[in-house]
Amino acid sequence: MKRKIINSILVLMLITSGISYAASLTVESDKQEFKDSDKKIYLEGNVKVKTGDVNVLSPRAVVEVDPANNKVNKVEFKENAYSYQLKDGKKHEIKAQILEMSLLKKVFSAKGNTISSITEKDRPIVIVTADRQEYNKATNTMKAFGNVNILYKDIETFSSEAYVNLTDKNDVKKIDLIGTAMLKQGKSKINANKLSYDNILEEAVARGNVYTDITTEDNKRIEVWSDYQSYDKKANIVSASGSTKIKYEDYLATGPKVNVFADKVTKKLNEAVFVGRSKIETKGRTIEADRITITMNPKDFKAEGNVKSIIPNIGN
Repeated sequence: MKRKIINSILVLMLITSGISYAASLTVESDKQEFKDSDKKIYLEGNVKVKTGDVNVLSPRAVVEVDPANNKVNKVEFKENAYSYQLKDGKKHEIKAQILEMSLLKKVFSAKGNTISSITEKDRPIVIVTADRQEYNKATNTMKAFGNVNILYKDIETFSSEAYVNLTDKNDVKKIDLIGTAMLKQGKSKINANKLSYDNILEEAVARGNVYTDITTEDNKRIEVWSDYQSYDKKANIVSASGSTKIKYEDYLATGPKVNVFADKVTKKLNEAVFVGRSKIETKGRTIEADRITITMNPKDFKAEGNVKSIIPNIGN
């Protein structure tokens, strides 16, 4: 009864303050205090706020009223705030030390040990941890800053910043990583200044100081350095350009551009084709050509077009 009375008082205060959207905002708490001097409503004890399909729980909260129009501007939840949204069978959750909700902009800002996740039937789809996060409900965009770690399907990422675009059904549409970004999948990983993964196109793109370390199922390593790289999952092709270099066992090949293709039978990456003036070094020899093709199984290479070989120390 006490809580119902307090709720009625608070909603009445919001309505009389001229808030046109008060009907869509439900607030519950053990006690509340309104200070007209600073235009804030202080909520204490078992705070529950519901707006639309979003629910927020917290021990304490402060409702800020804009003095210009006497309407609620934002609500700040303190001490282990928890927010959840149920939509299309999926649950979107945010946990943080401090959670700020802007009603007008439909933006949720989380600070301190932040964790956000989307689950379906209690199965995690994506989990994001960071120092600070922001969720824009209007654009369905998640932003994360500082020590960002993302778990998505069999992919794990690390970066300074991250942006996750969601569909209307809270499915992941695209992930962008910025600043010392790394993406791991199984035994393989890729590092770059910027990384993007498009879940719709099933394509990953890396830019700036790109390094890819691919470990095959038989534990063979293919290392690729370049300015730009992309991976088309549907076609199973890796493309690299700009100061490109590939290392495979005792092969070290360089060139302006390379495409790595999968074997048609095994579906495993098996052939690297350098286009443009390239060279390969192996066992003390250097071979230059307009086109160099390297195969991993069987291990071999072929040079074509204006081929030039340098074999040192022939006297020995």
